[in-house]
Amino acid sequence: MTNETDLLLEPSQSFEKVYKERFETAAKELLDALVKKSGIDEEENRKTAKAHRDKKAEADKVGKKLRGLGALRTLLIILAVLGVIVAIGAFYMAEIAVGAVSLVVAVGAVLLIFLVIKKKRKALQEIKEKLDAEAQLLYDKAWAQMQPLLTIFDNNMTYDLIRKTLPTLVIDDTFDNRRYDYMEGKYGLPDNPGDEDSTLGVLSGEIIGNPFLFEKIFRHKMGMQTYEGTKVIHWTTYSRDSKGHTVAHHHTQTLHAHVRKPKPFYSTLTRLVYGNDAAPDLSFLHERTHCEKLNEKQLESTVKKNMKEIRKKAKENMSSGFTEMGNEAFDALFGATDRDNEVQFRLLFTPLAQQNMLDLMKGGSPYGDDFNFAKRKCLNYIISEHAQTWDIDTDCDRYNSYDIDITRKTFTEYNQTYFRSFFFDMAPLLSVPLYQQNKPREYIYHETYNRNYTTREAEILANKLGYKNLAHPASATPAILKTTITNRRGEVDTLRVTAYSYRAVRRVDYVTVHGRDGRFHQVPVYWYEYFPLSRESEMEISHLDMTEKQYDGSRFAQAAAPNAFYHKLYATLGPELGLTDDNPNAADDADVGDIIESSLDEFDDDIQEE
Repeated sequence: MTNETDLLLEPSQSFEKVYKERFETAAKELLDALVKKSGIDEEENRKTAKAHRDKKAEADKVGKKLRGLGALRTLLIILAVLGVIVAIGAFYMAEIAVGAVSLVVAVGAVLLIFLVIKKKRKALQEIKEKLDAEAQLLYDKAWAQMQPLLTIFDNNMTYDLIRKTLPTLVIDDTFDNRRYDYMEGKYGLPDNPGDEDSTLGVLSGEIIGNPFLFEKIFRHKMGMQTYEGTKVIHWTTYSRDSKGHTVAHHHTQTLHAHVRKPKPFYSTLTRLVYGNDAAPDLSFLHERTHCEKLNEKQLESTVKKNMKEIRKKAKENMSSGFTEMGNEAFDALFGATDRDNEVQFRLLFTPLAQQNMLDLMKGGSPYGDDFNFAKRKCLNYIISEHAQTWDIDTDCDRYNSYDIDITRKTFTEYNQTYFRSFFFDMAPLLSVPLYQQNKPREYIYHETYNRNYTTREAEILANKLGYKNLAHPASATPAILKTTITNRRGEVDTLRVTAYSYRAVRRVDYVTVHGRDGRFHQVPVYWYEYFPLSRESEMEISHLDMTEKQYDGSRFAQAAAPNAFYHKLYATLGPELGLTDDNPNAADDADVGDIIESSLDEFDDDIQEE
């Protein structure tokens, strides 16, 4: 029988043959067990949910009739008004017959409104109100039927499913000080300093003894924004026609002008960081190729073209030891021509590793080569396109529904997507057998730490409070939240939260543009100048020995901002924060530019720097 370590040596094949079905089975078994434990009657809930939808459909049907009658009433009102106007005009013009007919039409329209339409609308309105009330009762009943199940869902269920599917994997409940100490002290993982990045979520653990960290980061960068302005100009020219008369010609032109100004841009990045001291002196970068989208002819052409460059580089860099690997498809598609240790690169990418990587990259299902793979000594970074849409937060509130079938569907689809994204971010690393065969040496942990919770965990909690609650009231942009430990008292950390944002001031530049009228014009271009802001608040975090559901109903939840709970931690605001219902939110930034979506290209440079 094949053991777990052997299965992971060929990750792409093992996912389809073993892990996909194993995870789906585990998810179904877990949900079935939770349903049984809750004691809810699935069939009874289905009947109630269906009855609610049927009753709501009846109410909607009546509502449609009501809207139709409303439109007819409006039409009749218009007809009555027009009838009166025409009648008055006709009588004034002594057109008695026309006036009489118009008046009859107007009176008839009024009678229809009050004697027919009004009664029908009132009757239908009563029916709709009755149906709406019945639908609401069924809806409330369905929710009540589901409550015993919804209250026992837990955020850690997804992790439990992954652990069951991959027994060699360890997933941490929190990214604690010992895990950070290990990754920083042994592999050189940097902390999250500066005011450019803030952590939104983490998932850490180890696989066959080697640590990993998924992190979702909110990022800030200054860039240049192009603003456009327009001005419409008018002028007149004259000519003579065939009869010698002067003819005026009126012209219009829209002038366009542009200016480029600094502007802060925001994006999110989800990446996997993996520590392994195999090939400890090696660094390289593989950039995604999406070769899974190429047909055989295109693939052959790409390999041929890239191999020319590789052979040329090998000739030019003979002194550095750079040579071809012998597997042209791997050489051409994986690239990594910036590798700085040829011996260790070959040690890492054995024939099996090369074939695994090609299977992963060329396979169209589910993602193919949508990932950047950077190795920087003992740290490996995976940044995939699919991970940028991966919801790393396992908040179980997403399963809440009045209908067991909706809950089942949401639970199944979310967890399958989560595991698929998780596994195929890991797959490039699992494709290298040496990484799995390399057991890390013993690490000596620090005896004490100056804080209970890591910087990343503190930033996650601060972000869950919502940057609008922590940013300066004059902010026109999102805020990057950073934390600094100010005091440790037992299991309580007191932190200073600094929110970095910008105030936006509207400006105007006048750009000289030459028009077709032969004159120069000053075209106004409106833009925004951004001024840095910061605001400090105080936050305390501590460990609570309770589940998320228990926390939601506790007294702590009343003291903390909504959704502050994360991985059995809670946050409470300091007295100077002063959050109240009338506390102004950050300024609406809709007119100063939207938050840009994640751009993977921006982060290639970051990987190079790291």
